[in-house]
Amino acid sequence: MSIVVIATTPGMTAELYDRAQEKMDLLDALPPGCTAHIAGPSPDGWRVVAVWDSAEALQRFATEKLRPALAALGVAPPPAPPVIYPLHAQVG
Repeated sequence: MSIVVIATTPGMTAELYDRAQEKMDLLDALPPGCTAHIAGPSPDGWRVVAVWDSAEALQRFATEKLRPALAALGVAPPPAPPVIYPLHAQVG
């Protein structure tokens, strides 16, 4: 079942985001299992909204790619887990 993920990372900047994308070889690309990705600044830090094919695909990406890339850049893990809920519809 596809899921929507909303994650906020305090202290993340556009520059750090771009460097993380580069470290993960994802410049202008989606990782396997991700069908939509939107990112930008928010009042609480850096916000990402993404659609994943499954919770397992998200977990695999977070474990194998995201966490190591952020750690290498000195970005602390978010203090709260992302908000995750089932996807009902995706247009576009």
